Amino acid sequence: MKKLISLIKVSLNHDMNIFKINTKKQNKYLKVLVPIIIVLYLMFIVGLYAREYIKLLIPMHLEFIVLTIFALSISVITLIEGIYKSGSLLFNTKDDNLLLSLPINKNTILFVRILKFYIFELLYNSLFLAPAMIVYAYYLTPNFTYYIASFVALLILPIVPIILSTIIGFIITFISSKLKSKNIMQTIITTIILLGILYMSFNSENFVLNIVKKASSINDFITRLYYPVGAYINLVKDFNIKELFYYIFSNLIIFFITMYILSKFYFKINSSYKRVLLNKNKKYKIKNTTKIKAFIKKEINRFISTPVFITNAGFGLVLYVIFCIFILIKFDSINVILSKSIPDININFILNNIPILLFCLIIFTSFMTSITSSMISLEGKSFSILKSLPIKPLNIIIYKVITALLIMIPCILIGDIIIFIKFKFDLINILLIIISSIILPCVSELIGIIINLKYPKMDATNDTEIVKQSMSSVIALFIGIFLAALSIGVIYKLIVTNISASLIILILLTFYTILFIVLYIILIKKSEDYFNNINV
Repeated sequence: MKKLISLIKVSLNHDMNIFKINTKKQNKYLKVLVPIIIVLYLMFIVGLYAREYIKLLIPMHLEFIVLTIFALSISVITLIEGIYKSGSLLFNTKDDNLLLSLPINKNTILFVRILKFYIFELLYNSLFLAPAMIVYAYYLTPNFTYYIASFVALLILPIVPIILSTIIGFIITFISSKLKSKNIMQTIITTIILLGILYMSFNSENFVLNIVKKASSINDFITRLYYPVGAYINLVKDFNIKELFYYIFSNLIIFFITMYILSKFYFKINSSYKRVLLNKNKKYKIKNTTKIKAFIKKEINRFISTPVFITNAGFGLVLYVIFCIFILIKFDSINVILSKSIPDININFILNNIPILLFCLIIFTSFMTSITSSMISLEGKSFSILKSLPIKPLNIIIYKVITALLIMIPCILIGDIIIFIKFKFDLINILLIIISSIILPCVSELIGIIINLKYPKMDATNDTEIVKQSMSSVIALFIGIFLAALSIGVIYKLIVTNISASLIILILLTFYTILFIVLYIILIKKSEDYFNNINV
């Protein structure tokens, strides 16, 4: 038991420091205050959404639907995130050799890894689900049994999505371990699964309607669709101690059965997975080439060979191209969806503002895709080798930015060309959109690299911690969300004043060009100091 507790403590202390700042000058109070402010701000925003929903549902006596919406949504998000997160957290860990050499039972190591996975998802789920539960309690003033059911639900709801994502991750890793190009195949399989889930979510209306017709009530419908959420809603509406214990033990039994089955194959699959990588590395040959070509090739290989990196950063680019193709093939369906979602939008509005809508899509894709926010941290312990190379730090940093742009810009331009063909843009709008497709990714990646230089995470044991849980990736994400929201808000204000689409794009493009120049000056002045101050 002491070994288990020690292993859990070390694992959590080392891996769960999402917002840890490693700079020497950082105030210790700020280290605590920054995460608290971010968490409270997120919970406040989620609470505002929950409040709006519950105000609409209380008159219809369907207030519990708020809990259903949030519980179902966070479960789906946990499943999608877990599919590609499990690859690095469970199967592609860097501390296997160390842990397996210690006098620790293998099943204990597996349990601690899944427990770490569970705790992270529990904290993540609580950010979104707890505010909805608090808003429900504020407006409905339920008795104390509601708080018991809600507390249990917070603990129980992550279990099934984690189990499903672990099983899918296990299957992906098993298939990948049998193939030579394991990381590429893992990325392809994961992307196909995520696209499949996304497709099902967009085409779930008929499926839901069929279930609703067969269900005797909304509660029955929820229970049939997804038991953990349905049982929670039952406990909120009509608390029953027997159902509460059944709810707890049924999920725990499923969890431990999955753990037992997984333990029979886990380490064999992990060993096979790493053996393929070792054989691949032995065959690697260094070819004579220029510094910039060699460096960019290395960075692209790192991107392609890191499944969680390419899935997290590249999935948005894939969606952008797919969405543009979908518009090309089924534009009428998009129009119907938008018209139903936003009553003020009609076919004429969409056709008159296609350049603006495409520009918004480019903004969103660019700022939600930050490749460079992880590039420095992914160097890990090999960063000292990078420092010793006969290349100026500024050049190394610029090469990383160029690599990210070589990944992003072609994908965005492919989508642009598809829309140009569909709607026959005039020359001015074509030029503005193409320039936007270059400037906006440049801004996004400069922001990412500056933040990663300022807040690197060089001690991670797996790639998921860097790509999904590091401070630099979180800050880059929030800045991207802010800039995207600000841009769309400005566009909305300008559209209602009847300014032409070309002028609106030109105004925002001017702003982002100026921002790009400012960021580039900051990079030139500060990057070398940041680079040299990073210690491994």
